[in-house]
Amino acid sequence: MKWLRALPSQCLACHAWPSQDVLCPDCWQRFATHAPFRCTGCALALPGVGPERPRCGACLRHPPAWHEAHAWMDYHYPWNNLISRWKFGQQPALARYAAHWMLQDARIQAAIDAADVLIPIPLSKERMRERGYNQAALLAQAFKSHKHQLHCLARTHHAMAQSGSTRAQRLRNLRNAFTIDTAQRHHIQGKKVLLIDDVMTTGATLTAASHCLLQAGARQIHVLCMARTP
Repeated sequence: MKWLRALPSQCLACHAWPSQDVLCPDCWQRFATHAPFRCTGCALALPGVGPERPRCGACLRHPPAWHEAHAWMDYHYPWNNLISRWKFGQQPALARYAAHWMLQDARIQAAIDAADVLIPIPLSKERMRERGYNQAALLAQAFKSHKHQLHCLARTHHAMAQSGSTRAQRLRNLRNAFTIDTAQRHHIQGKKVLLIDDVMTTGATLTAASHCLLQAGARQIHVLCMARTP
């Protein structure tokens, strides 16, 4: 109901009352700083990386599975708290705000416009039952693009929580973790895919999903997340 959105609420960062958004104007001014240029491989904001040198040394030596990576913000306060509320606090409506903020970044808007299809990282059946919604799918839908395919990519098994694991451990845990049903392959064959997730940490999940999509015939993979762990 639209009238509910007009009601004042409390800022989720400083807890000021009232606030017409999930962040009050002061917190938005303080924390939503202009995004720096990020490495197009790992999405980290690193010294020396820019339009003339878009990749860091590590990504030049070991190129990722995707063509370009995009992240809106570093995973720090207050965005880490907001994402935790969104994922684990049963506040799925925060996806709409996240999409609105991200679309203000011209590079992110351009990546969405250039993609043929938007595919969210799926949850396992066990995680979906536990949480009740897939935050990455909600984000893809909130971009208001007719391009999203929410059920094209699927998890084959439930992986243990990845927090605290090294990248090598995460990659082993995610081996053969994704699949694409034969009936869904026409959605990605020959297409430029924008793979969407909420947070990129080591990139292991996005790497496993990218390999699955490329093997199924995707022409090129780009990845987009709301936040990147520094």
